[in-house]
Amino acid sequence: MTQARTFGVLSSLVALALAGLAAVALTDIAHHHVSRGVLLLMAVLAARWVSSSGLDEWGESAAARLRAHWRASMVAHLYVPRRESARARGDLSLAIEHVAEAPALERLRASAGSSLLGVVVIFWAAGWLGLVITLGLLTCAAPLYQRAGRRSEVMAQQYQARRAVLEARQLEILQHAPELRALGAVTYGANEIAAISDSEHALALRAIRVALESSLVTEFLSGVSVGLVAMVVGFGLLEGHLSLVRALVAILVTAELFTQVRRYGVEFHRREDAERALETLDFITPDSPPLSVELLVADDLVTDVHPTKVTMHLHAGDRVVVTGPSGVGKTTLLHTLVGWRQPLEGTSRAGSVAIGYVSAESALLSGSLRDNLTLGTVITDDTVIECLRSLGLTGPRFDNLDAELLSDGRGLSSGERVRLVLARALLAHASLLVLDDVAGVLDANARDLVRVALEDDRAIAIIEATVDTPLVVTPSQRIELRP
Repeated sequence: MTQARTFGVLSSLVALALAGLAAVALTDIAHHHVSRGVLLLMAVLAARWVSSSGLDEWGESAAARLRAHWRASMVAHLYVPRRESARARGDLSLAIEHVAEAPALERLRASAGSSLLGVVVIFWAAGWLGLVITLGLLTCAAPLYQRAGRRSEVMAQQYQARRAVLEARQLEILQHAPELRALGAVTYGANEIAAISDSEHALALRAIRVALESSLVTEFLSGVSVGLVAMVVGFGLLEGHLSLVRALVAILVTAELFTQVRRYGVEFHRREDAERALETLDFITPDSPPLSVELLVADDLVTDVHPTKVTMHLHAGDRVVVTGPSGVGKTTLLHTLVGWRQPLEGTSRAGSVAIGYVSAESALLSGSLRDNLTLGTVITDDTVIECLRSLGLTGPRFDNLDAELLSDGRGLSSGERVRLVLARALLAHASLLVLDDVAGVLDANARDLVRVALEDDRAIAIIEATVDTPLVVTPSQRIELRP
C-alpha cells in the first residue's frame, strides 16, 4: 500500500501543477500568443493522458498480483471443509475481486488527501473568500460521505443475510424437489423462493440508490464550489484586483481539487466493500502453527449442544469411540473436532492431513464408480476392486468401474453407499477416519468385513460415534455423552 500512497500523492501534485500550466496556456491564448498557448495546452493534455494511462496500468498490475495471491490461498482453503456459518465459495471469489481493487482505492485516498494542498494555491489566487468557500463546502461533504457509508454498510449486511437465506432455502427445496412434486406442492417452493428473491432485489435497489445519492452529493458540491469561486474571481477581474492568470489558476485548481475529492467520494462504497472483503478473507491464512506429531488436538472443547468438555491428543493409530443416545450431540462433536463448526468453548485443531468423514448422509458424486473412488488420482483398477471386495462390495455392479452413479446414490442401499464412501477414504490414504454412526446401517456381515479392514490398517487414526455397537474393537479413548 506504500506504493499506492506514493503514486496517489505524486498524481495529485502533478494534476495541480498541470492545472496551473493550463491556466498559463489559456492566458497566452487570451493575450494573442496563440501558438505558444496551444503548444503548452497540448503538452498539458498529453501529460494528463500519460499520467492517467500509467496509473491505470499500475492499478491493473497491482490488482492482478492480489488476485493471484488470494486465489492461490483459496486453493488451500478448498481443502478445508466449509463451516456451516462460513461464506459460500462464490462469496469468497467476489471478496477477492473487491480486495484486488484496494491498491487503486488507496491511491485515490492518498490523492484526495494530498490535493488539499490546492487550498494554498486557491488562497494565493482568489484570496480568503475563495479559501473559505472551498473549505466550507469540503467540510460539508465529509459528514454526508460518512452517513452514506454507514447506510451502505447496513444495507450490505442486510443484503448478505438475505442472500444467505435465499441460497440455503433454494438448496433445501431443490433437495426435496421429488417429494414436493409427488405431493403437488412445487408451487409452494417456487413462491417462497420468489418472495425471498424479490426482497433481495429490493435491498439491492436500495443500495444502488444510496450510491447514487453519494454521487449526486459530490457532483453538487463540486459544481457549487467551482461556480462560487468563479464568481469571486470574476468580481476581482472586474475590479482589477486579479490578473487573468491568477483567476484561471483559482478556477482550474478548485475544479481539480474537487475532481480528486469527487473520485474518492464516488468510490466510497467500493472502499467499504474492499475493507469488508479483506476481513472475509483473513481467515484463509491459518493463525496458528501446524501440528507436528498429533493429527488432531482438542483442549477443553465444548460444543453448542452438549456441555461435556473434551480433551484429545490424537496420534496415528489411535482409536476413539464417542458414545451416547441419539440426539445427544455426537455428530455436532465430530463436526466441531474436524473444524466444520465453531466450538462454544475451548479449541480444536486438525493437522494438515487427509481426513475421511463417513456418515449415513455422506453423498456420492455424479459420475463413474471409478471417479467416485479415486477422485482423479491415479490408482490401478485392481487396487480399487481389491478395496471394494475387502468391504464386501462385490458383483457386477462393483466390478464395472465405469458404471455411472447418481449423487443421491440411487440404486444403492444405505450400507453400500456408506461402504463406498469408506472405500474412497481408504484409497485416498486418509490419516484420520471419522465414522459418524455408520454401524447401524450395516448388517452383521458387512460390519465384520469393515471391522477387519479397519483393524488391518493400524496406521490410520479413527474417531467413531455410535449409539451401541462400535466398529472399533479396542478404543484407546472412550468419550461418553450423557443426556
